[in-house]
Amino acid sequence: MDKIVEAIKNERAYQRDKYGDKPHDVGSFILIMQGELDEAAQGWRKGVGDEDALREILQVIAVGVACLEQHGIVARSR
Repeated sequence: MDKIVEAIKNERAYQRDKYGDKPHDVGSFILIMQGELDEAAQGWRKGVGDEDALREILQVIAVGVACLEQHGIVARSR
């Protein structure tokens, strides 16, 4: 789990350096995440390999983290 969290932090730092912390509404974050997920699915379907798909999934997760940073966390209730 530590390697995963570190990879997410590194991807967020990359995104922050490249795009800044420009505010987006939740819907915009969803669309950005969907675009990244579509790229992952397209690459996987074309047989490019899991590595490219996993890289895109990391980007999806990091964008989701950016959304939660801006809009807060709504935790699952048990």
